[in-house]
Amino acid sequence: MKTTPETPPDTHPRRPPSRTFVRFAALAAPLVLTSCSGANATSTRGGPSVLTAPGGAPIAGIEVHALDERPRLTLVNRDGDPAPAIAVAFATDPGPATAAVLSALVEARLTTAGFETRVRADRTGFRVEWLVDNTTRITPFFGALVRAMRDPVVANGPETPLVTRRLLALRKTPLDAPELAAASACTGRLGLSPSEPVPDPAAPTFAGELEGQRREGLHAGRASIAAVGPASFGALVAKALEASEGWPIGEPAADPFPTADTVASYVAPPQSAPRGQVTLAVRLGDALGAVATAERLAAPGSPLHARLGSLPEAFHAVEVVGVARARGGCVSVTIEPDVRIDPAALERAAARAAAITRHEIRLESAAPANASVAMRQILSAADPRDAASRAAWWDLTTPVPSAPPRLAVALALPPRATTAPGSSGRTFAAELDSAWAKANEPVVERRAAVERGQGELWALVASPCGVVDEGATDAGLTALAMLAAAASRDPNAGVALEPWVGPDGVGLVAHAAPRDEHETPVELARRVGDAAARALSPTALTSLALTEARTSALAHIERTTGRGGVAFETLASALVPEHPSWLDPLGVYTRVSGAGLEGTRLRLRTLLEGPLRLAVLANADAAQAAEVAQAVDRWLVPRPPARACPTSTRGAPRTGPLTARLARDAGLAQALVAAPMPAVSASGHDLALFVALALGGDGGLLEAALPPSNGVRATARIVGTNQAAALVIDVRAPSDLLASAVNDVRALLGRLSRSGLGAPEFSRAAALASRRDTESRADPRRRLIQLWSGRSQTPRETPTAQAIAAFLATSLAENALLVVETHPDP
Repeated sequence: MKTTPETPPDTHPRRPPSRTFVRFAALAAPLVLTSCSGANATSTRGGPSVLTAPGGAPIAGIEVHALDERPRLTLVNRDGDPAPAIAVAFATDPGPATAAVLSALVEARLTTAGFETRVRADRTGFRVEWLVDNTTRITPFFGALVRAMRDPVVANGPETPLVTRRLLALRKTPLDAPELAAASACTGRLGLSPSEPVPDPAAPTFAGELEGQRREGLHAGRASIAAVGPASFGALVAKALEASEGWPIGEPAADPFPTADTVASYVAPPQSAPRGQVTLAVRLGDALGAVATAERLAAPGSPLHARLGSLPEAFHAVEVVGVARARGGCVSVTIEPDVRIDPAALERAAARAAAITRHEIRLESAAPANASVAMRQILSAADPRDAASRAAWWDLTTPVPSAPPRLAVALALPPRATTAPGSSGRTFAAELDSAWAKANEPVVERRAAVERGQGELWALVASPCGVVDEGATDAGLTALAMLAAAASRDPNAGVALEPWVGPDGVGLVAHAAPRDEHETPVELARRVGDAAARALSPTALTSLALTEARTSALAHIERTTGRGGVAFETLASALVPEHPSWLDPLGVYTRVSGAGLEGTRLRLRTLLEGPLRLAVLANADAAQAAEVAQAVDRWLVPRPPARACPTSTRGAPRTGPLTARLARDAGLAQALVAAPMPAVSASGHDLALFVALALGGDGGLLEAALPPSNGVRATARIVGTNQAAALVIDVRAPSDLLASAVNDVRALLGRLSRSGLGAPEFSRAAALASRRDTESRADPRRRLIQLWSGRSQTPRETPTAQAIAAFLATSLAENALLVVETHPDP
């Protein structure tokens, strides 16, 4: 569509807040550039085109011709378009008025010459696009273009009406606030700030001012030409351009960098930002890097999206912009909260989200960029005019490697009842400084060991809080979140993720081998750390992953605790009435089966807000551990004050025999005979584990007391966390045999309490403990968990018979036992 004064070019479209809109104002650039045969004399611009490939070999049918005293020409050779196209890009002095009047001047003069063109302008330049209907008009087009650039401006000339309408349209396109001027100056977006002058076409000095701008901005040093069409068309364009004469000559556009960062806030106009909005724009020295950064930031599942969504007050990106400028480029991100935030908390929440966005821009812009981003932008344009316009604009840009990044931030506060003029949000700048300082601080506690030569690198990122704050209504939700996080892993990452639900923490184990001989140890570490932390992001959880996790958790609960987990839920509710998951962090069946996606995401977000610890078993050197930590820290949000686990109190246990009903088709009745034990890591817990070994397994005391041939089965295990633990003997039997089996177990435990273990039983348990200890130390998972927990990896000492006897005398006394009996419904 042709630009009209009533429709200012490149106006900012409103977008739904739930979607990320990516606008590449950079248009695009040629991928690889060569010189025309016989046309490689000194160009009007110094230095090669920004995308000149090493050796100058053409790639993807894109080439550049550097012509003496003419604009540089980029040719994009492609077939199939209904008509070929030519575009001319001009870099102007900064400011919307300059681009507006010069674009109108050129457009009007070309129209007078008989060429209908489409013109697009922004703050830093404009593009003239012509769909070539007749190749015999190429030479006249260049002649008309030279005259449009070269002919002096006269008062009340034929182009004055269009220039006047274009300036009038510009006046009708103000920025929402003056505070947006710095960001708009970076991106080149049109919009008038109150501080920016707009010339008056009726003033007697206007023609002279426009003539000065023409001489300064319309010459070959600030112009670039591109042609898109078949190779034969490109040859005609190159020949016509080389034969053309009279091009004005001048220096490239200065396009200065800002001298300082800016942070501002303002009250948004009504309906503009009802929840508040933050715009960040960063001027960079590399246009390719700026546009590539924008692509990565806007990609679905990018760290930016995940990190913003993981905030306590979640934000999302509504627009990502990548811009190529005459010198360097710009990347801009606009974010807003998912829901309305209390005005008293908005500035702090916005500052935290802005700091994360700035951090992501910095990390992504540090990655090397190449011409592939320009190739995608040029060749993906369906309209040949767009492709030509992008190619011409890219050819104008020049990298500025020494330029420091410059930041412009503007917070739009929601409209309020007051209409008092001026900016608000005086605390935003201070909050942003504080949040930015914390964004560069380590977040996770780090523990590492180097095991050179191992096939894989292992990492465990977990919360030491475990399930301490889970209650009766959400028992098992934390473990379910870990299972769902592991199920949501990216299969393309090549990293195995395993949920770890331990007695003293919950988290994810991640491990991987190098992809190939080219992947360095540090790259492997970054890949493993990124995969683990990415999976922990609440935004990564899906309904499918939750369904898979819930199915797995419920199957495990039934497999280990019986049909529907009925008996164990009754037991846990009696031993630790307010915190049943303290006895088993996987929780209880009824609560896990009813968990929903939003509740699981909320639990994961809460977990990430608390303290986290990282353990790494590096397989090459210590630098790997540091790289894993940096990759994990990237996804986390520093929170003042220092992260700490919540505290919870333990209610008084219930006593007496307990009963419950199983489903009618349960088959066997079930009884749990339990005795409280020292919590994990507490003194005496190792003795409890030793006793469980003596009781269970082939040849154990339970097998001798309840022979399987009688139709009765019994197992023993230690359950619990660092909050509470218990010895649980699980008896399964026909209903008519359950009572006598429970009495046999009571009798066995009473004998042990009075007499302790016999020598054969003690020796058998000691041998089992030694074998299991040896096997566990051979497993890298166990070594990793012990490193994370801070436990010694030296073999455990076998307890003495005297210590076991004293322990049994108190822990298995009759008054310490709690029995739960469950029978199928009749």
